[in-house]
Amino acid sequence: VNGNFHGVYASIESINSQFFEQRFYSNPDNPRFEANPNYNFDELPTPPFGCTQGHGASLEYLGGGDICYFEHYQLQSATGWSDLKALAQLLENEPQNAKDLLDLDRWIWMSALNSLLANLDSYLGASPRNYYLFKADNGHFVPVPDDVNESFARFPWAEIPQTGEPQPPLGFYMNLDPFLGENDEEKPLLKAIFANPTWKKMYVAHLRTMLFENFISGWLDQQAGELQSLIASEVQSDANHFYTYDDFLNNLNQTVVDSYNGEDAFGLLLFANQRMSALSVFMEIIGGSPPFISNVAASPAAPAPGTSVTITASITNASAAWLGHRANLKEVFTLSQLFDDGAHGDGAAGDGVFGASVTVGVGGLQYYVYAENGQAGMFSPERAEFEFYSLATAGNVVINELMASNQNTVADQNGEFDDWVELYNNGSSQVNLSGWYLSDDSQVLTKWQFPAGVFLDPGAYLIVWLDDDETQAGLHASFNLSANGEEFFLSMPNESIADQVIFGAQEEDVSLARCPNGMGAFQQIPPSFGASNNAACAVPVEDLAENFALKIYPNPASDWLFIETEAPGDFKAELVNAFGQQVMEIDFAGKTAIDVAGLPAGVYFFVVEKQVVRRIVLAKS
Repeated sequence: VNGNFHGVYASIESINSQFFEQRFYSNPDNPRFEANPNYNFDELPTPPFGCTQGHGASLEYLGGGDICYFEHYQLQSATGWSDLKALAQLLENEPQNAKDLLDLDRWIWMSALNSLLANLDSYLGASPRNYYLFKADNGHFVPVPDDVNESFARFPWAEIPQTGEPQPPLGFYMNLDPFLGENDEEKPLLKAIFANPTWKKMYVAHLRTMLFENFISGWLDQQAGELQSLIASEVQSDANHFYTYDDFLNNLNQTVVDSYNGEDAFGLLLFANQRMSALSVFMEIIGGSPPFISNVAASPAAPAPGTSVTITASITNASAAWLGHRANLKEVFTLSQLFDDGAHGDGAAGDGVFGASVTVGVGGLQYYVYAENGQAGMFSPERAEFEFYSLATAGNVVINELMASNQNTVADQNGEFDDWVELYNNGSSQVNLSGWYLSDDSQVLTKWQFPAGVFLDPGAYLIVWLDDDETQAGLHASFNLSANGEEFFLSMPNESIADQVIFGAQEEDVSLARCPNGMGAFQQIPPSFGASNNAACAVPVEDLAENFALKIYPNPASDWLFIETEAPGDFKAELVNAFGQQVMEIDFAGKTAIDVAGLPAGVYFFVVEKQVVRRIVLAKS
């Protein structure tokens, strides 16, 4: 700035149409709003004629005219006001049916997070704000939190009506009522959640999960300390700081006076630990004895498309239980009751094993279990619906593996690194694929047709290049895949879908594949082009050991690869090629040099103790 260095600043991802397309697999032109009013709560605008008074982006119904909502929301798509009004009207007249237009679980998660962090600059606060609304293809609105920088009791910019003080004391924040908004007409979403006994228990279950995982576990203390250490030297040397270095150090655990506005800046961990104590007492009273869920299983484990599968779970201390299930990532979970009556594949009546049967389609099944008693509820997995169990269907011919961002993995016969898909025959007889189709558009399943004379033997693999270049020799489809994520279909000559997969944003040179081979659910693995996925399925793609300091250089490399770690001890590693095959075993400690001159060029994965993975490129001159 004017020739003076002011530091390096973070680049934050924009919450735009591409964001929602990638994360919710939906049309980016769907209705989208920034729920951030153009005023403060103490400056409520005069409502237009025919409209009632609004109180921020509260989801209140303000009238039938679009103009009633202009000051409270910012439309970011071409249309959407009628959809927003329909949602607000539903919350006013039929709050018990909120899940008809809301992805309710995401709203419950966001509401519980705001409460845990005492984030009053949100839907929870006096003037609901700082979130985004997007209507997914499934017709349900999903939220995305925004601007959480005033969490952890850091909201001193305006008077808070609940206290009547310019800045409430620390005790107000740490004892913040987890059910704040329960009877608030100006917060119809929270009122709807807390009015439903099951939704209220789901809210407490999610709040309990975050409290245990992030506060009671010590995770927050560790992360905060590590981040403070990471930037300490930069803060100390910054000539343009807003606060003193001592305040920066002390404010982790102590309250200091904010030199910017003279208000108390409560210590981060001081607040967190006191909030943890207050909520722990609350959990003992409200949610201290939830059900216990174990042994969640599906039978059969690899059903054929269109058949019935039974889901069972051992559940104790429960008065009722449900199975949340959906066919693919684009859908909203449906809740079906689980029974312990001996008539639903659950064993004997009253034995503590609950069961239910559902039909699975070609996309498989994603599911979780929720159980509750008169006091509390519990999910399995606990992070449902964000996390869930997956069950894949296994037809004769399946989509076995695909790569939507092939940069260096494998080239076609023309030396081009294009997208590709691998098909596999699970059956016991040869399949004639002549006249079958591949497509990335559910409305046009006939996008590319297999030519005559294409056969797939039992246990065999077939590669089709997805490069929009049908002039090349071999099988080259008329479209590409999107590395940002999309749908992909394999259809039979009568246009019935034989297999499908819906996927999100893909990493470069990492495959999306069935684990185990031919039958399992899709996960990201090192590529196993034209071969079984099973070996690659055992290699994790992500870094599971966050604190394992590992440097590998140069990358790309040609003749020598240097490995360096500060972690004490001796480690075993392996170099795996793009086909999932081990090409070298390595023992290393400290700094080690590896001769890779004899290996061919390509993408490799350096895997330490089956836990830490680094992608390596070998380039030969």
